[in-house]
Amino acid sequence: MTREASPALIEGFTQPVVRPFLAALLDYPAGPVRMTTLPRGTVTMIDGQPWHGAGALGQISALEDGAESRSYGFSLTLAGIPGDWAAYLRAQDVQGRAVRVYLGLADAAWNVVATQLVKVGRMDTQDVQVGDQTAVVVTCEDVMVDWERPRVRRCTDVDHQTRHPGDGF
Repeated sequence: MTREASPALIEGFTQPVVRPFLAALLDYPAGPVRMTTLPRGTVTMIDGQPWHGAGALGQISALEDGAESRSYGFSLTLAGIPGDWAAYLRAQDVQGRAVRVYLGLADAAWNVVATQLVKVGRMDTQDVQVGDQTAVVVTCEDVMVDWERPRVRRCTDVDHQTRHPGDGF
């Protein structure tokens, strides 16, 4: 990811009141989930879609990057979900699904001033903790983990047909 702040982000930091927040877009199979660490409510940002504020109920672990070519994992936590959603959340197959984390700035009235993509990853596991209120912890991998996965291809007709079904070459 880029290490430089966007002009909109730099402009946002010059405002008299700056309220930084993080936002995460999780590409669930049943549809994307858009959450922010803004106070509860709905805001429109980035893609023109509604993003839901989780306030203190949402948390993102430290986002690391380094010089080594390895995966730096992170986790997203959302608490305070109604208990009857637990079965629905457990049924979601999240492994390999996309995650995008954004840094944003809001003004004194909690209006979004600027956003910037800071991390792209893939969901690995999802831990649903059930109680009166359900909590979900999604463990994510950096996209760099794909560099470590072997890509085994064979020069056979079977392998060729998996890529190009019906090709008679």
